[in-house]
Amino acid sequence: MIITIQYLEDAPELAQLDEHAVVEKLQAARRILPITHLLIGWHLPPRLLEACRREAERGGMRFIRWHPLLTGDGSFQPRLPWQVINLQDEPVRGYHNMPEFTFVCPNHPAVQDGIQQRLAALLQQGIYQGFFLDRIRFPSPAAGLLENLGCFCPYCRQKAAACELDLAQLQHRLLHLTAQSGGRQLLVEALLKIQSAPAADPLQQELRRFLDFRMHCVTAFVATLAQQLRQAGMEIGLDCFSPALAQMVGQDLPALGASAGWIKVMSYAHTLGPAGLPFELLGLYDELTRGAGIGEAEALDCLSRAACLPLPATRLGLECQGLSSQARESELRRGVAASPAPLLAGFELIEIEGVAQLNPAHISADLAAVRRAGAAGLAISWDLWHIPLEHLELVRREYL
Repeated sequence: MIITIQYLEDAPELAQLDEHAVVEKLQAARRILPITHLLIGWHLPPRLLEACRREAERGGMRFIRWHPLLTGDGSFQPRLPWQVINLQDEPVRGYHNMPEFTFVCPNHPAVQDGIQQRLAALLQQGIYQGFFLDRIRFPSPAAGLLENLGCFCPYCRQKAAACELDLAQLQHRLLHLTAQSGGRQLLVEALLKIQSAPAADPLQQELRRFLDFRMHCVTAFVATLAQQLRQAGMEIGLDCFSPALAQMVGQDLPALGASAGWIKVMSYAHTLGPAGLPFELLGLYDELTRGAGIGEAEALDCLSRAACLPLPATRLGLECQGLSSQARESELRRGVAASPAPLLAGFELIEIEGVAQLNPAHISADLAAVRRAGAAGLAISWDLWHIPLEHLELVRREYL
């Protein structure tokens, strides 16, 4: 069984953290759970990085770099000309304007060269046993279709044209669609639905090709980098959205699985932050009710049908309670079936006010859902520093 844990996400307070306290938290976690992989953050002070590396070696944990691929990592910065371009021909702003959530376009030649050079420099350090590639996607459009759906940059237009897809024409048609009554609902449904039968409407066909194009772009870039890492003997893990949302951000789980040793899916049922199911679905809900002018019950029903997920009966319920363990199980089963690589259940155990506040009943029910779904292991998320040890004790009692 694989059990990964993420540790020391980039934050202003990292420089002030006490080295002994950092190691003690990791040791305490290791005493509770048989952690196999330590996914260490990307912008650590050298003293903390080395202390965690030594502790991973002592504890028999694989020392894996947690690396945000298509966003900033402290050294690689998302320059303005490289950023994803939205429907309004503007750069997509990062979540809270954070560099680690400001996305660059995988089709931009300077981005491709810069990221390959960055990985080569990290490999030369010789301290990692593998890479956990995060942010392998386009920005989520859930928080605003016009502001966040991309990319329509010149490099994407050129690459799409070679596939006989006219992005300028599609951009114009989508802007017209979102201004019409019911248009935003059609777009939201298309983003969530994985359609097996060809669409009859020409715009839906074009939109389907656009979504496929985005997934191909992400998959191809990740495959190129995975080859670079494998040649250096690195283990490769990928961080992906929950299956119902993956297409929306340009992730094709079956195709990405071919490049990975394992995939973690962020089927976070109680997280009000990027990639969390409630957070993303609430964004789409607000698009429907504000932009499409439909009521609460109709919006939730639309999202439930498009995502094939049971949802709470009210917006407040989705925000405060999150999704049920049955919904989480459904998502994980979908991921297990889709991924050719072993699939790990992303499992939020952090306690951050306004982002994730859990109770033992939620944790127990969700752990049972993970077991029933047949995941290959658990990816404890997303920063051990903010995880109470009693949550880890509960995992030991109810999951192992």
